[in-house]
Amino acid sequence: MLDDFTTENGAMRMPPGSHRWGMAPDQTLTDLYAAHPQELLLTGRAGTVVIMNAHMWHGGTANRTAAHRRAMHVYYTRWDKPQQQYQKRLLRPEVRSRLSPSARKILALDDPLNDELSSQLSGMSGFLK
Repeated sequence: MLDDFTTENGAMRMPPGSHRWGMAPDQTLTDLYAAHPQELLLTGRAGTVVIMNAHMWHGGTANRTAAHRRAMHVYYTRWDKPQQQYQKRLLRPEVRSRLSPSARKILALDDPLNDELSSQLSGMSGFLK
């Protein structure tokens, strides 16, 4: 969390264990924006780190303040799964050319399997779609 997460500025909401339910929210809920009876609000001070299974149902709540509520989103996946965001498409060529070999490996910039897997999807997620 780069800023405090409060109930007023858009805390994250999640029903614990929902990643094990075997269904997506849109398969069971009539209103995706309504509070779920099992949801908890995740609040915390700036600097808090949250580690969660991304398959758990989750989303933000409304920011009812004039201030930002910023977070850094970091995603890790197995080598044989597509990246959540296709880094090769997101980085400008001049930025890619300056990266060290280890940075290129972490971002899978020279990995033909990642190119193949990512080409099967949009290569974008969330607000980048």
